[in-house]
Amino acid sequence: MSQNEKFEGYSAADLEPGQLERLRSLENELRETTKQDIILIAYEENEAGTS
Repeated sequence: MSQNEKFEGYSAADLEPGQLERLRSLENELRETTKQDIILIAYEENEAGTS
């Protein structure tokens, strides 16, 4: 299975500013606790018939 097939049917989530800030805050928490460069990506399922 290719990378593209894994994400078929999903697109980048349209987050509100507060949601995006929470995602970034969680990234920072994870970076601090794991000592790794963690990046979180939010996807949402496409509506039926779109891709």
